[in-house]
Amino acid sequence: MSDKGAPKSAFELAMEKLNARGGYKERKLTDKQKAEIADVRSRYRARIAEAEIQHQSNLSSVSTYEELEKLKNELAREKERLNAEMEEKVEEVRSAS
Repeated sequence: MSDKGAPKSAFELAMEKLNARGGYKERKLTDKQKAEIADVRSRYRARIAEAEIQHQSNLSSVSTYEELEKLKNELAREKERLNAEMEEKVEEVRSAS
């Protein structure tokens, strides 16, 4: 029996809709791009881990709930910034020809 009669997944249906509207162009990544993306993600994960370690060491000096909340918010903002920066770099690698 062939796959032609098999039901399609939600992902396959969504991709067909995007292709039909012209809103998606599938790009195959080269091995070099895959390696670069892995390197970028690895470096940024390390930077996020460093920020978390710094946060943990800063917790020892906290004496009030307000200071604790401030440190938590700072860590959250830093992680968000680093994640956004990482995704930007990954997209640069993906879009490079």
